[in-house]
Amino acid sequence: MKTSTMALTILLGACCTHPQSQPQPQSEAAPPAQINTRPSGGKAIIIPVAPATFRTKTVLHELVNGRPENVISDFNPAMKAALPADRLMAVWKDLETKMGSYQNMGEATETTEEGYKVVYVPLTFERGTLRAKVVYDETNYIAGLFFLP
Repeated sequence: MKTSTMALTILLGACCTHPQSQPQPQSEAAPPAQINTRPSGGKAIIIPVAPATFRTKTVLHELVNGRPENVISDFNPAMKAALPADRLMAVWKDLETKMGSYQNMGEATETTEEGYKVVYVPLTFERGTLRAKVVYDETNYIAGLFFLP
């Protein structure tokens, strides 16, 4: 018993003591430049080369969690103009008013339609299920977002 108590005391002592801090050497190199590849604001969610199914689910999670500015940062310029963050959030709130509260998201499926990469994701609400349809353009940015019965 004395040995285990002694070991615990040593362990706690080692974990709880604060080592003397030594001055950190000052770096004379300038920090790396920050490159803004999204001058329109919002945080890019995923790099465009990520799989479309993964990007789509991430975009939808951002929308569900009330962060439309992150969603529109993955829109192409035409979509940004057509559906700014405030209007996108209004569309989502209208869906919840009609369908009830959001419940969960199903598995994403990818296809090609008229030369565009398209991802469908079932979204379950209190009063039914809709399919989100996300269309990607040739640059892998979102060119269309639809909620279908």
